[in-house]
Amino acid sequence: MARIARFSTALCAAILAACGAVSTPEIALDLANPKQPSVIVRGLSRGDLGALTRAELTPERWASVLRVGVGADAPPMAGAYAVRDGALRFVPMFPLDPGRPYTVTFDPSAVPGLGASERVTAVLSLPMAPQTAPVSVAAVYPTGPTVPANLLRMYVEFSGPMGTRPGQDYIKVIGADGAEIPGALLPLDTELWNGEHTRFTVLFDPGRVKRGILPNRAMGRPLEPGTTFTIAIAGTWPDAHSRPLASEFRKTYRVGPAIEAPLATPAWQTTPPPAGSREPLRLTFPAALDHGLLQRALRVVRGNAAVAGVITVAGGETEWRFVPDAAWTAGDYAIEILPVLEDPAGNRIGHAFESVDPDDDTRAAPVRLPFTVR
Repeated sequence: MARIARFSTALCAAILAACGAVSTPEIALDLANPKQPSVIVRGLSRGDLGALTRAELTPERWASVLRVGVGADAPPMAGAYAVRDGALRFVPMFPLDPGRPYTVTFDPSAVPGLGASERVTAVLSLPMAPQTAPVSVAAVYPTGPTVPANLLRMYVEFSGPMGTRPGQDYIKVIGADGAEIPGALLPLDTELWNGEHTRFTVLFDPGRVKRGILPNRAMGRPLEPGTTFTIAIAGTWPDAHSRPLASEFRKTYRVGPAIEAPLATPAWQTTPPPAGSREPLRLTFPAALDHGLLQRALRVVRGNAAVAGVITVAGGETEWRFVPDAAWTAGDYAIEILPVLEDPAGNRIGHAFESVDPDDDTRAAPVRLPFTVR
């Protein structure tokens, strides 16, 4: 009889499983999309999956069913819940941090009628990325030794991805006397990173740089001609893995006269390459231009078709070079320059920063500099 009873119990369990009535919840990480890992609960029966779909839970109720947090007592993470692909899925609003443990609890009692009855808890974490050398400051732009007194913009370039902390907490402008120059930089909540988080834009306060407006009248420009200053970058600035930089970085500049004239293309010199070669086309400027904009505001065209190639900036941002993917053929070309191009003091073609109006249209037609390859 005992053997028959055991056989009957096993048979009933098999029948229930085949009918999708038995849930055996299992919590796991789904890493199919590396950019957006999600938490899933597998092993739920078709009946339980259907009940969750029909429940129309609020975000608060969802969090009571499937709770993801950095600890058992921490508030649940925000995110999106869905029942799909045979599992309950949670996609966090913000990416999970590699190596950080997350406590995940599935509690079926939060939805009456689910076949699963026992609460299941698991601690999950994303694998740590391979250890790499600490990130360091690779370059600071402008790269030349002298900047104008009305300097508006600088760039800090890193050897690897950085975290999301605001740069203003880690960058100081130090005067020749060794003291920080107060109010030199524009305090922004917005983070001025490129998409890869490897370049940070440093903005001097335009209200102090531009003459005649209240901050300038009250405090003057932060930089004075004939002096020096140091841009100091703290080594405590965390990278994408929350590690400090390899070291502190400092660079000292001389301050020259303010540049308050518009960019004037007649002063630029074009050096065309010979036909049949892949020698670079060179465009040189009498003073440094904005490093970041030089890489995206100029292109080479033949007729109306863009010429494919590689752009480099050299000579302390006083020279722009273009190497084509294929050898130059004889004929007429042009360099097209978008109206967003500026120098480090914010001057544009035909518009000095002192006279630029916020409503100036930077979507105007590009300026064209013709040249001939022979």
